[in-house]
This record gives sequence, structure tokens and C-alpha cells, in this order.
Amino acid sequence: MALVTSGMIRSRAYRTLQTRSAPARSQVCRSAVVAQAGPNGATAPAPAPQAKPKPAAAPAAKEFTNTNRFIVPKHVQQAFVAAWRQREADMQGQPGFLGFNVISDGETHTVSSSWASIPEWEAWSVSEECRRSHLPQDIWQFVPKKGEGFPEDFVPFKNYDEPVNAKY
Repeated sequence: MALVTSGMIRSRAYRTLQTRSAPARSQVCRSAVVAQAGPNGATAPAPAPQAKPKPAAAPAAKEFTNTNRFIVPKHVQQAFVAAWRQREADMQGQPGFLGFNVISDGETHTVSSSWASIPEWEAWSVSEECRRSHLPQDIWQFVPKKGEGFPEDFVPFKNYDEPVNAKY
């Protein structure tokens, strides 16, 4: 079945009209109207406009918790806790900060900060406040497990047997 447009019907009817007698021209005109409008004379509804596809919505930001584990000898535990208190106060003013937690088990401390999204944590990690805050010397850290986040800068690693890299 060939696609026939109303313009094609009109031009074909016009050419036919020029070659026929008056009664025949009348019949051709009626045929063209029926072909364009349909057998009952009603015009076909215009095709519905095609809706533009909506752009895909950005995926919802996923909450992110950065967790680090440290070995903190007793003689630097007070300085370690003070450093993290100051960091927590600095984090409170950052967009997307959700919470902070320190769990101590003897010399091992687990520190977690929760953020509304990874980009908000990344903004904190390069902020002036974060760059100014350093942990005391004599502290070691474990390599973060896959999915725990990123290791602390400027703190040496203890007992690692896998490459250290960024892990979301």
C-alpha cells in the first residue's frame, strides 16, 4: 500500500480534471473529496502530535558513608579525639553532611562520616577546613575495605596486602 497524501490527491485530481468533460470532472471532484474525507464525508482527525520524549531523570543521589579504621596508641588518643571533634564541627557547616560516628575498641578506632551524596563528600574532602585538619603522628590506618570509602591522607597504612585505591 503506497502512502498517498492529500496534496497528491489534489494534484492528481487537477490533472484529471483538465482532460475530462464537465460531467466527468464533477465525478472526479466527488471522488477526490471522498478519498480525502472518507466514505461518510467526515474528515479524518488530524494525527495526534508526537510527544517529545522526556530526558531521562538523573538517578537519585545515593547516600555515602566514608569509613576509616585507625590504630591509635594510648599516648595520642586525646589528640586523636580532639582532632575528630574539630573535624565534626567543621563538617556540620558543609552541605550534605548527615552524621558522624567514632567507635573505639581499645587502640582501634572506626570513624564514619555520612553524606547525602558522594559529590557532597568530595566537596568536603577538598575544602579548606578538611585540608587544614590533620591527625596526630603515630597513628596508623587500615586499608578501607571495598565499599567503605577512601583512606585518610597523610596517615600510613598498617598490614595491607592489597593495593590502596579509591573505593566507593
